[in-house]
Amino acid sequence: MFESPTYNFSISLSTSLVQPLGIRILGMDIALLGVLTAVQLSFVGFGAIIGTSIILRYRYFRKKLWLFFEAINRIGWASIIFADLVPSYSAKLLTFYSAVAVSQMSGAIAGIAAGDVGADIVTRDRAPKFFGRLNSLNNMASLISLAASIVVFLYLGGGSRDAYWVLYILSLVAAIISTIFLRMIRDDPGVVVALKLVGSAGLMNLVSIYRDMARSRGVKEYILIILLYTVAVNFPASIWNYYLIYSIGGDEVWITSKMATVYLVKALILGIWPFIVDRYGTRIIFTTTLVMISPIPILFMVARSLASQILLEIYSSVWWSSWDLLTGLYNLYLFPRDVRPIALSIIVFSTNMGASSASIMGSIISSSIPYGSEITFTLSALSRVLVSLLAFKKLPLLDLKIKQ
Repeated sequence: MFESPTYNFSISLSTSLVQPLGIRILGMDIALLGVLTAVQLSFVGFGAIIGTSIILRYRYFRKKLWLFFEAINRIGWASIIFADLVPSYSAKLLTFYSAVAVSQMSGAIAGIAAGDVGADIVTRDRAPKFFGRLNSLNNMASLISLAASIVVFLYLGGGSRDAYWVLYILSLVAAIISTIFLRMIRDDPGVVVALKLVGSAGLMNLVSIYRDMARSRGVKEYILIILLYTVAVNFPASIWNYYLIYSIGGDEVWITSKMATVYLVKALILGIWPFIVDRYGTRIIFTTTLVMISPIPILFMVARSLASQILLEIYSSVWWSSWDLLTGLYNLYLFPRDVRPIALSIIVFSTNMGASSASIMGSIISSSIPYGSEITFTLSALSRVLVSLLAFKKLPLLDLKIKQ
């Protein structure tokens, strides 16, 4: 309850400003932003594969692995501003991309360990309310950080190099504090003893588990749906802020105001979603969520004022908060404990590699043909609708009534 909000305070600043930082301070165009987005997404996928082998081999050290790699993740993200000090432009870009890559890879490894620990210290019958409350705290912390960034940009001006330095130093301080809280978290000692007795998973056992999972009813359907929807969402991943600045006429105040709106709405609505999920079930709410998220890229293009962009973020955040809660629950509780780290690695690797490919395709379309950005947004919306129809037929039901 202390570690996660302080982490989100730090990471919301450093990650939400990374594209504006690239545009304003490093002078990135759509092509370079496409590379940035591809690096962000693909190295999460690489980290998932590496993290699986590490965590399966040393699973009884999973809390220590979480601490080590998560510290690199949050401190690394907060430190990317130091690329601005590199004199050569090519070296500056290389430093920037490298810092993002290392931060993302370490975060993916830490995420697998964190999910494995979290699913054992929170029973599934308590999970919807607990994670709903925790996510609300996380979003409130992120809201506070974005409110601070709005104040800084209003005072120092949009595009100000000093503003970026102030905010990233603030993010670095919060990253260090959150790491201290992370060190205080304790794993379930009974589970750790059991994991040590079982030992590590060998390569043939790992292959066998992958094969068994592929045959499991509902598992492959869930992973396929999440993969396809993530691909659809990420076609315009590299152009949102670029389009907002150069086509709609927004600036950093718009960007941070929109992000602050996201965190405020999520903080408020996440306390309600667990009751809705409990009333109507995971499958109905999840499929409805996919449908309601689908038209957002079209609505984004026609929202030409700050007020209309804020309204769109309110609508978007309501449904993305449902996505956050439900994907978290499915990822932690759809799979048995023995295969959970492997399942998480499959999901993280496949969705991030798919998202990386989609973002590159969107970047190419946006920069190479007339009205390319508009075509990319439209392609994203139509693809989301098609995957939503698939989900109505194939998404498995998740039973949260049975205690671990």
